Amino acid sequence: MGERIIFVNNNDIPIGIGTREEAWAKGIYVRVVRVILQDENGRILSQRRSAQKKSYANRWTDSASGHVDEGDTYDSAINRELEEELGIYTKLSFIGKFASKDTIDNKSIAEFNAVYQGNIHSSLPLKLQENEVSDTKWYELAELKQLMQEKPDLFTPGFRELIHRFY
Repeated sequence: MGERIIFVNNNDIPIGIGTREEAWAKGIYVRVVRVILQDENGRILSQRRSAQKKSYANRWTDSASGHVDEGDTYDSAINRELEEELGIYTKLSFIGKFASKDTIDNKSIAEFNAVYQGNIHSSLPLKLQENEVSDTKWYELAELKQLMQEKPDLFTPGFRELIHRFY
């Protein structure tokens, strides 16, 4: 059995617990956390999702992200994901939330995305979780927006939407 994540209705009210595969099969909304880390020059850290990921493999996405597991809150989940995926901790600020829906490979992905922002120095060593993250890169915001417009399939839909809404 996979991770047990929180299922929510279209108002982000919890309605149950299950696996991401169950949510994808039924189009049930789940809670997701996303963090954007910026460096001393305002660049944005993006991670490339591992080839092993069940959705959006090998695509660039936010600095760290993940589902809100059973027993978690948005706040506890984002700190856990940052530690798991990048091996770091930094102070984060909540900047907003949005709902999204996408269909890929017969998966109906419906998410409430809680977005956080933080700052780290570009020289801070990262310890990547290999089964989640294959690479990281610092992007200038203008460069990132241009690439997203020219080659949208290099990026996850949630990351593109996050940049569009908040940056």
